[in-house]
Amino acid sequence: MEAGHDTPVWPLPNSTLITFFDNTREQAGRLHDISFTARQSVFGAQLRLTSPSQGQWQDSAVVEFDLAGTRPMDSIQPQGRVFNEPRLRLAYLSLEKGMFRIVAGQDRAIVAPLDPASFSHVAVPMAAAAGNLWARLPQVRLDLQSKVGPASVTIQVGVLRPVFGEGEASGIPSAFDLSFEGYGERSTHPFYQTRIAAEFPLSGSRATVGVSAHHGRERLTATRTLDSGVVALDYTLPVHSRFTLRGEAFAGNNVVPFQGGVLQGVILRIYPAVSGLPPVLGTIAAGGGWSELRTSITKDNRNVLNFGVGTDDPRDRDLRFRLTGAFGPDPIRSKNSVAWVSMVHGFTDNTSVALEWSNYQLRTLVITDTILGGTVTRGPSGRGNVFNVAFAYQF
Repeated sequence: MEAGHDTPVWPLPNSTLITFFDNTREQAGRLHDISFTARQSVFGAQLRLTSPSQGQWQDSAVVEFDLAGTRPMDSIQPQGRVFNEPRLRLAYLSLEKGMFRIVAGQDRAIVAPLDPASFSHVAVPMAAAAGNLWARLPQVRLDLQSKVGPASVTIQVGVLRPVFGEGEASGIPSAFDLSFEGYGERSTHPFYQTRIAAEFPLSGSRATVGVSAHHGRERLTATRTLDSGVVALDYTLPVHSRFTLRGEAFAGNNVVPFQGGVLQGVILRIYPAVSGLPPVLGTIAAGGGWSELRTSITKDNRNVLNFGVGTDDPRDRDLRFRLTGAFGPDPIRSKNSVAWVSMVHGFTDNTSVALEWSNYQLRTLVITDTILGGTVTRGPSGRGNVFNVAFAYQF
């Protein structure tokens, strides 16, 4: 699986040959691995006054870390497998007064704010690059909340740090690449995001439906900029006292800042010099989403069963131009899907064990380059099964 054993996002094509140190080779689809990790432990604190003054601004702060940072390397443990550095997840200040709330710091992105429930996918959320858009970014945000009878409406607007997937443009020649700064920051525009959500009673609980939007811009050359845009729907619906349906759907272009488009956002095609044609730059459109049904098996809520599916589907006619070199075949990720089932049992109010299975399906395209657009054929597919056992102590 790509991105590591403990943070799977898509499988390698089954026919991919893996070469070992003795020059023996095996197809990726026949390999099996086992891994143990504590990297996905999360630590944090929320600070708030216990007796705030009425009618005044109320301040609070949140800070949250996990152990999924970089792994330092040394001569004794060259792969750094057990050296897990802390990584900042959240760190923000909140000011509230009446219907107003101001947030400054690093928080979840405003667009597509939900993640599937999982004890095994914490560092990178479940269904990342498979329908679940996600990011934790520095931002300044204003929330407005108003009650309308038994319902409430929340409006969020904010500006966020413009971070793009710089690795997606790794094929740009050094003359185009100013590596000392990110492609998002070079645009001199922040990310602009907004969300409107309604919360209302349903089946003895509270349901939430939200619509959000994102606009960003990156500068890839001295003069050329590319936009990023997303529209997303999120929902949490308690359809029964023991059944809750959660999920998101999205459509957009250049959604690589949120691992959309199966982590592909930019069309980059460099023609041979003899052709006399300039490089082609553009964006990749994508759509997808995820949905999860959460079921409480027992009345004490200590036994919970989750079923979920997700998919991310970039537009094929955009992918046909996504080449990073001259002539030759180049496999492109054309669709990534995941399905999962998890069972969570609470031994006590604080200690739980989770059993989880997820199945990843990857489709690829092969584009054989020609001067005017290339020939597209179906590439090798990938399939991966991941089984997780997670123990959690929450306090």
